[in-house]
Amino acid sequence: MISAIKQQAKELSAELNRVDWPTKDKVMSSAWTVVVISLFVGAFLWSVDWVLSKGFAVFFLKTR
Repeated sequence: MISAIKQQAKELSAELNRVDWPTKDKVMSSAWTVVVISLFVGAFLWSVDWVLSKGFAVFFLKTR
């Protein structure tokens, strides 16, 4: 049982050494891209929600 755990730990270590880890610049670039796109999508969804809520409010107030 212990030897199987040791073997898995060795295999995990070997696998992690083969991983092509991104550079700090690549991580920061990707992070900023995510932030900018998230802000854009949030602003877009907020504006669509605002327009639809105002439109429905006008429509339902006129139908009463």
